Amino acid sequence: MSQTATPQQNLRLADHVRACHVDGQVILLDLRRDRYIGVGGALLPALSARIADWPLRAPTPENQTSCSEVDTWITHMRQQGMLVSASTPPPTRTSIPEPQHSLAALDESARHGIQWRRVASIAYATLTVGQWLKRLRLAEIVIRVERLRSAGLSEAAAPSPDQLQGAASWYLRTRPLVMSSHDECLRDSLVMLRFLSAEGLYPGWVVGVRTRPFGAHSWVQAGSLVLNDLHETVRGYTPILIV
Repeated sequence: MSQTATPQQNLRLADHVRACHVDGQVILLDLRRDRYIGVGGALLPALSARIADWPLRAPTPENQTSCSEVDTWITHMRQQGMLVSASTPPPTRTSIPEPQHSLAALDESARHGIQWRRVASIAYATLTVGQWLKRLRLAEIVIRVERLRSAGLSEAAAPSPDQLQGAASWYLRTRPLVMSSHDECLRDSLVMLRFLSAEGLYPGWVVGVRTRPFGAHSWVQAGSLVLNDLHETVRGYTPILIV
C-alpha cells in the first residue's frame, strides 16, 4: 500500500531506486548506477520526515541530527536523481512470501536424460544474459525481465507447480553443460528466468542484501519455494528488489 505524504514529506524515492530496512540501517539500491548506499544513525528518522516512502517510520530525535546534515543528504540525492516530487504517483511494488522450501530438497523428478532442445534454450539464455550484463545497467535489465514476464503472463495459462518444479529441476541438473561453476548468482538467476520463460513459466526474481558484512545475493523464487538456492541461505538476506 502506498503511503500518503505529509506536508513535510514532499519527496519520494525515484522509480529506479529501491530501499529496505536491515539491522538498523536503510540500504538504497540505485538501479541506474548499479550502486548500493547505506544510511544509518540519527539520519534514518530525520530522512523519514522528509521522504514519503522511506522504509523506516520513526520520530525524529531532537538535537541529534542537524538540519544542514539532512539538507545535504537531500540535496545530494536530488542531484543524483534519486528523489522526485511526492505529488507524482509511485509505482506498485511487488511483494513475495518468506522463503520456506528449496527446490533441491523437494524435487527429484527430472531424470529423463539430456533434452537437446532445452540445452539449446539454456545456451541461448546464457548468451542473451551475457549481453545484458555487458551492455545494460541493472535498471535496464529490470525492464527486460518485467517485459518478458508481463508479455508471457498475458498469453500463457497458469502452469501447475509440477511443471515449474520439473523445468527448474531440469535446468539445475543441466546448466553445467553450458555454464561455468564460477557463474555468479545474478547471472545464474537471470539465465534461469530466461530459460523458464521459454517454457512458459514466470517465477519471481529477487535481489536481497545483508549487513555485517555487507553482501548482496540474487535468486529465483516461486511463492515460498526457492528454485536455485537453499531457502536457509536466502533467508539471511532482506529483499530489496523483487520482479
